[in-house]
Amino acid sequence: MTNSMNELIQIASQAAAQGDRVLFIASLVVCGSFAAIVMRYFVRQHERLLEDHQKARDTYQESLRDLVAEQSTANGKLIVCLECNTKILEECRDELRQGRRGYKG
Repeated sequence: MTNSMNELIQIASQAAAQGDRVLFIASLVVCGSFAAIVMRYFVRQHERLLEDHQKARDTYQESLRDLVAEQSTANGKLIVCLECNTKILEECRDELRQGRRGYKG
């Protein structure tokens, strides 16, 4: 890339010796080449940024999937625990009713 720039500068200096019109055209070519190089650089940076963003987004979504799966597992365990507690409380309620009936009689 530096060789091509050096060649362009040499061409521009040779054109400068020939006249103002040729110098103007050569300067347009040099400026246009510089602008193209700068735009290509920024396009590459933009593409890298998009790739990094996509990777970060995929990682984030995967972590959310893991979190939802863990919460679903925890909710399942909680449901089982609540069902067991409900069954035990119903048994305690029945025992208390039987105890009160036996005490009164």
